[in-house]
Amino acid sequence: MPDRRLHAAGFSLIELLMVIAVVGVLVGLVLPSSEPSVHEQLRAAAQILKTDLAYGRSLAVTNNSTYEFVFDTENNRYILEHSGSNPALDKLPDSPFREPDDPPDQHIVDLDELPHVGPTVRLVTVAAMGGSLVRVNDVEFGPLGETTRTGWTIIWLAAGQGSRTRYLWLMINPVTGLVDTETYTANGPPESLL
Repeated sequence: MPDRRLHAAGFSLIELLMVIAVVGVLVGLVLPSSEPSVHEQLRAAAQILKTDLAYGRSLAVTNNSTYEFVFDTENNRYILEHSGSNPALDKLPDSPFREPDDPPDQHIVDLDELPHVGPTVRLVTVAAMGGSLVRVNDVEFGPLGETTRTGWTIIWLAAGQGSRTRYLWLMINPVTGLVDTETYTANGPPESLL
């Protein structure tokens, strides 16, 4: 009489392959939906930038002084600093959003180091509106929350590569200093601003 314990103790090769195939299909369905889209990456980075701009504006209003953001597109980062005449305000308040190795007088945000799963968001350019668009590298908030420029300031962010590059831009109102997030688009800034 054959020993039945040998046949009932394990899985057959066909059963094992079926389980692996089902798990593979489930993983294939779940993984694409877990990676954020380019649109979501841009929106998240824009929200961080918008929040930082609001923080700089609130420091200017609270301290009755001026605070400036300097945009470094080459290194994909921006820096917040006090730009007013009172040296006692040069040291920025402690904030949970500042990196521990930031100098005490700067708040540095490196877009390459922001947490992301998908493509890295790039700081493309910053421009001021007047009679025409002019490339600038800063925006400064005054004691009433206004910007020190008379025209709107526009900041372009991008993510993706080649023909799949998408842009999102933020506009800063010169009177109120408030920031609006604009349209997600395939069109970038004018060539003259790059």
